[in-house]
Amino acid sequence: MTKSFQSIPGVLDAQAGRVVLSDRKIVDDSFDLGILVQVQDETALQQYLDHPRHQKAKEEILLPLIDKVLVYDFME
Repeated sequence: MTKSFQSIPGVLDAQAGRVVLSDRKIVDDSFDLGILVQVQDETALQQYLDHPRHQKAKEEILLPLIDKVLVYDFME
């Protein structure tokens, strides 16, 4: 799935992985799967969010399997 995201215009990188459980209180390990998508800028973020490939993955693959979504949008 993340490889297909990498070909969306404006996406610089996309990765997915499982949580690493930790006894450290500062670590948020309340999730099973993390997906990181790095985009060029805010315009590219919106293009990624609206892109049919992202929409299809979200609606057909991710949302049917999950109970909760957390999103952290941030800029460098």
